[in-house]
Amino acid sequence: MTATADELVRPDSEEEGERRTSYLELFFDLVFVFAVTQVTSLVAHDPTARGFAHGALVFGLVWWAWCAYSWMTNAIDVERTETRLLMLAATGGSFFMAISLPDAFGGDGRRFVLAYLFVRVLNVGLYVGGLRGDVQQAAMLKLAPFFLVAPLVAVPGGFVDGRARAAIWLVSLAIDVAGTLAAGGSGFRVAPSHFAERYALFVIIALGESIVAIGVSAESLPRDWTFFAAVSIAFALVAALWWSYFDFPALAAARSLRFARPEKRAPLARDLFTFFHFPNVLGVIYVAVAAKEVIAYPSQPLSGGGRAALGLGIGLFLLQFLLGRLRVIRRVSWERIAGIAAAAVVVVAGRDLDAVWLLGLALAVVVATTLAETIRLGQARLQVRAGGPPVPRAPARRARG
Repeated sequence: MTATADELVRPDSEEEGERRTSYLELFFDLVFVFAVTQVTSLVAHDPTARGFAHGALVFGLVWWAWCAYSWMTNAIDVERTETRLLMLAATGGSFFMAISLPDAFGGDGRRFVLAYLFVRVLNVGLYVGGLRGDVQQAAMLKLAPFFLVAPLVAVPGGFVDGRARAAIWLVSLAIDVAGTLAAGGSGFRVAPSHFAERYALFVIIALGESIVAIGVSAESLPRDWTFFAAVSIAFALVAALWWSYFDFPALAAARSLRFARPEKRAPLARDLFTFFHFPNVLGVIYVAVAAKEVIAYPSQPLSGGGRAALGLGIGLFLLQFLLGRLRVIRRVSWERIAGIAAAAVVVVAGRDLDAVWLLGLALAVVVATTLAETIRLGQARLQVRAGGPPVPRAPARRARG
């Protein structure tokens, strides 16, 4: 049977009633994940409490900008020529923003915040314009003032120094969060598969970038047994994080969104993805910071900053499914709580261990957490992979009489 010309050019998503991630969106995401690598460099150059806070803050700004575009591309047609051109302009602005990130709290603060302003304002214009004639436009117009005020508030932060800059950017981020909570998600439609795919792709690319960062750190080191042990364990840790996310949490979040009632999807997507994936990716950043130090000095104890990055990174990464499970079915993931606690114990008790062995213990914590979760959630996993709802059925009521 020969396909018609219309069938050849029609996207598969039109047949399925679902959108698929476009190559333009992937290109845009790659630039933003480069920003994740740049945040890693920022923290690695200042592995102190101040450096961790600065990294979390600028990543919060970057994350909110990316999330704004992920929601936008979920709602509008990005394949129109004028939209493509404006999206490419936003991608260019994001690239300049990412280049400025390592010194965002130094001399590049102005360049960072002006590029950030450009990217955010363009997002609002594209979003509102793309929804012309759509019932979602009213919901976006309710959110737009927050999304315009927040980056404008951030601009003065690029022209002051020290704590004043951090305080102003924190206020800007708080306005974004407050606006999103005030809007409540009502009035927005969410295409579940496309939405979940965008966030899963961001996580997988971020994990890939952490592998690149580890590889670059290892380029000039002598090829002895400690080098091979450190590189192998660092790679295995990133692979274990991949397993910990993609084996069940990613599937469960996607299915939860799909099986939610349409009017409940937007608030659920806001919580499961926009809010709860933030610590997930921030955890990848901190783990990459620790892994880079392990690769550089495998036979020495990790510095206090390196141990903090390792413990915080694993804890934040495991937090995403803990929060998601609590949000969807009101149940606690005890395996994740135990894993977070064990990671904290390992980095505190292992202060005198060689870095390579401490990283190995951290790997053991992630593997044990994932295996315990795999065993307990085996039945739910089979249900999720079969396409059923990822939540347990309510117990049957006893018959009366």
